[in-house]
Amino acid sequence: MDIATDFAPFEEQVKAALINSTKSAGLVSSEDLNFHRSFSKDIAESVDEQSARLLNLTNSILKIATSGSDLEVPELHNEDEVEENWRGVVDVIDQLLEKADACLDEFTGIIKKLSPSQEERAALLSKGGATTHFPKAYDFGSSKVSKPQLLFNSPPNNQDTSPFKPLLRSKPHAITPLSASVGEADPNGNVYYKHPYETEIRNCTYPLSAYSISAPVEPKPFDTTKATFVDTLEGVHSMLAELKKATEIAIDLEHHDAHSYHGIVCLMQISTRNKDWVVDTLRPWREELQVLNEVFADPKILKVLHGSTMDIIWLQRDLGLYIVGLFDTFHAADALNYPKKNLKYLLEKFVNFEAQKKYQMADWRLRPLLPGMFDYARSDTHFLLYIYDCMRNELLENSTPDGNLVDYVLEKSKQEALQRYERPVYDAETGQGSGGWADMLVRSSNLFSKEQFAVFRAVHQWRDEVARSEDEGAQYVLSKSSLFKVAHAMPLEPASLFRTVSPVSTFVSARVLELIQVIKEAKIAGATGPELRDVLFPYKQTTDESKPATPVPPPQAETETRLVPAARAEVSQFWGSTLEQQPHPPVPVSDALAATAEAFLLSLPVPFMSAKVTERPIKEEPAASQPTAPEPTAAKPPPTNEVFTIKQFGAPKKRKISPSTDEVAGSDPSAETTTTTTVTAAKEVAADDTGSGSNTTNSENTENKAKRRCKDKKEKGASSGLQASSNKGDSADFEPFDYGNAESVLHANPVENNNKDKGYRGGQKQKQKRQFNPYAKAMDAPQGMRKAKKEIEGKSFTFR
Repeated sequence: MDIATDFAPFEEQVKAALINSTKSAGLVSSEDLNFHRSFSKDIAESVDEQSARLLNLTNSILKIATSGSDLEVPELHNEDEVEENWRGVVDVIDQLLEKADACLDEFTGIIKKLSPSQEERAALLSKGGATTHFPKAYDFGSSKVSKPQLLFNSPPNNQDTSPFKPLLRSKPHAITPLSASVGEADPNGNVYYKHPYETEIRNCTYPLSAYSISAPVEPKPFDTTKATFVDTLEGVHSMLAELKKATEIAIDLEHHDAHSYHGIVCLMQISTRNKDWVVDTLRPWREELQVLNEVFADPKILKVLHGSTMDIIWLQRDLGLYIVGLFDTFHAADALNYPKKNLKYLLEKFVNFEAQKKYQMADWRLRPLLPGMFDYARSDTHFLLYIYDCMRNELLENSTPDGNLVDYVLEKSKQEALQRYERPVYDAETGQGSGGWADMLVRSSNLFSKEQFAVFRAVHQWRDEVARSEDEGAQYVLSKSSLFKVAHAMPLEPASLFRTVSPVSTFVSARVLELIQVIKEAKIAGATGPELRDVLFPYKQTTDESKPATPVPPPQAETETRLVPAARAEVSQFWGSTLEQQPHPPVPVSDALAATAEAFLLSLPVPFMSAKVTERPIKEEPAASQPTAPEPTAAKPPPTNEVFTIKQFGAPKKRKISPSTDEVAGSDPSAETTTTTTVTAAKEVAADDTGSGSNTTNSENTENKAKRRCKDKKEKGASSGLQASSNKGDSADFEPFDYGNAESVLHANPVENNNKDKGYRGGQKQKQKRQFNPYAKAMDAPQGMRKAKKEIEGKSFTFR
């Protein structure tokens, strides 16, 4: 049967067989087999016979399915072994599905099949006949594409942690020789290298065309022109000959780092005013592309890139290429204060071209390239020189005598070109360095106990080592979320580890026992190990400025900088000892709870609370039987136990009211009695004179008024003296306010007073008292946004 022409009938047969088998298995499992086995001996023998037959068939299928792989085939002899080895069966099925998926991609043309040379290399590597750091040439668990780095003349060595040495073999357009870039060796013997083109970049003089306004050169139509795909050395030299004739070129790269530890430059796009090239940088001779430095390092040729921060690094790391005379349109957009600074915005603004950004995260290792991917890569540089013309003119038009925007962009571009690649190396103990775990923890809000923190560090290091040995992305070995889950759960069995990690990569599945051992050892060591805070923030620098200001010799006059442990509180100022952990708690505390309590103890953002706020000094009062000491004549604040009223310190009263005993008691009898009496008498005289309504001069009335005033004066003086003496005596006679028998405010009974009151005009009735309602203003809060009206399907548009 021709599978290409008769695939549809074959697919229907396979589906029908699978459906029937699934139905039969479902019917069998729904019955109570144990009951039927005990009911009939013939049924028991038949079930045992069929079970043995199915187990033999399953073992044969597993052996056939794993014949070309390194998976271990489990042996199934009974029902219990099926349960115990179920994970191994699932691994075989997953591998079959991945192979089927890859074969379908090859059949449909999405992926190009392995060339004969690749197949030979893969077979050689699988037999162990070649020395390399990468044992697998085709890993179905991580990618459907073969690893092109295995075929490079100089495969990447991820185990090398020494300083990066430039790949340059020669240095075109050199001001200083290549040997001058070799730096001094450190005490460990590591030699550090300078930027080979640092002098040339700093001394670069840009062409005069970058400082003059000229009409932009229109690009050729994108649809009617084609780009040249360069995948041979002959094509590279032919392209180089044409590039030497140009005065400006545009450059861009397509990078892939998902299935490679360091990453790979997969494509390089170069455009002039008349032509476009797409260079395949995955060829084994990729380092021969250094010949392009004859153009890339030529200061007379302007190189236009957009967002060149990573492009500069990737060119150095993979191809040994350096840029002299860079103009970065990203910094031009920044100088012109554009609302957006990405290349997509510039394409839409200047040429009204919309790039297909769905290919931005595509796997650029695919060969041959899909038509959409090829057009997307070409569009990044096809219009870039025209965009440069427009932006250069705009920069010159907006420049001032004090600030030239073109100089600003060129200086920023030089700083981009001066970047130097360094290998990602980190300290496993402190987590510092590129790709280390310290930055990962600082950016997250996870709380770890000592054991969890130790497991996190150990698993992170294990992931890094596996990614280096397999030349795979660390995220595909074990994702970041799975890394934190493993640190929190600390699984000690394969089953619990598989439940924690989702999805399970082939690297975790193949090394599950190794990872479990790493977790066990880290958990034991973490019980007596350091805490998260001690490793991330161990010390702080302080400057000793407590030296005397007197002149001292120069060596001693310098301020001393020392490292001291960061200050930490053992008990929370807000929670006190509530969260304090006991050394031996009676009830086992989970690791998550322990980490949370520890974080609360040490990380609560509660400001310092002084003793003046939290404490109030208590003074002992003298006993009633002891005589009080005579007070000095100088004015002193009243004692804290003296009885006073708010009215005493309030504003003057508007109504004519005689001073009460409380008011007089709160003041000095000798000084305040006379003043109060005089003011009261003056007010009464004024009131009597005003309210009489006549101007009588009867001597009898005047004499009577004088007698009344003298009488009131004597009575008030006596009462004030009596009250003052009682205040200085025993305070037990004072009865405090009884709050228990006071009228309730929350549950007050409404009372209506029908009597007339002179205080109300016209003798109106007193208003009824309202009962206290604590929820009276509960609905006065601002209301939120109104709920948007739900769109009804089929009513969004009107069709004609």
